[in-house]
Amino acid sequence: MWPSCYMYIYVNTTEAELQKNFTKLSELQEKVRNGTETEPLPPELQPLITGLDDQDSDSSVIDPVVRIFLKRQKRMQEVKKRREASLIERFQRFASKKYYSIRRGFLMTAIALRNLAVGLPPLEQLTREVAYANMKEPETETEASQDERLKDEVGHGEL
Repeated sequence: MWPSCYMYIYVNTTEAELQKNFTKLSELQEKVRNGTETEPLPPELQPLITGLDDQDSDSSVIDPVVRIFLKRQKRMQEVKKRREASLIERFQRFASKKYYSIRRGFLMTAIALRNLAVGLPPLEQLTREVAYANMKEPETETEASQDERLKDEVGHGEL
């Protein structure tokens, strides 16, 4: 007699359905690029041809799955670009990340020591100082905001 726990196979059906939709969208996008797709695309699938602009991301005309698909494609292209970067570019990225990480550590330590010695400043001043300490390089902010938006989408709340 087998225990009942061996009889069940867990499948995340939402993820499986999303992957199936991504495959269909990828095939459709490839057909459109090759010119083998003869039927015109509906308005909610037009971004497969034109791409996704910042103003399109707020539009309700675009299918949410298409929006996630295009953002995922864009993220994969950025990852590929980073992996194929030259040694100098990789080192610059590494050094910049380390600089901002160490900078944040020193600034937060200085703020904490000052607060212990003198006491807490007004909340607005403390907020500005912490925001300044958390400041990242300009490139990383856009990547971070894209990653945050992507993390929001991973939950598939809009599906």
